[in-house]
Amino acid sequence: MVVSSNPQHRRRSWLVGCLLVAFLAALGVGLLLWQAVALSSLATVAQRVSEAKPLLGSVRLGMIALLALLWPWLSDWLCKKRHSPLSKAESNRLRWRVVGWLVAIELLIGQNLLHHLAAFAGASP
Repeated sequence: MVVSSNPQHRRRSWLVGCLLVAFLAALGVGLLLWQAVALSSLATVAQRVSEAKPLLGSVRLGMIALLALLWPWLSDWLCKKRHSPLSKAESNRLRWRVVGWLVAIELLIGQNLLHHLAAFAGASP
């Protein structure tokens, strides 16, 4: 097998590989959902999804925490690989900005915080 030293070619092949993996993962999830719907009623599938929501929310928050913990090593690795002049202070500032936005998105969309706040405000006399 011939390996190209051209950075454009390597970047393109890496992108094509990532797209292929994402496509296969989406196809696999789609097949699993299709089988789940075919084998059981839609109410059962909805019940299983609602039962899995707390676990999936914990997994998402865990992934955000893992990103925050691994950020220095990932940042150093990417800066060395791409020869970036990004300083550690800038990288740390970006880390907390990214983590903050991910937590905000998780709270607003994943945990449906606005709905809970509206229900709480409407429930109080």
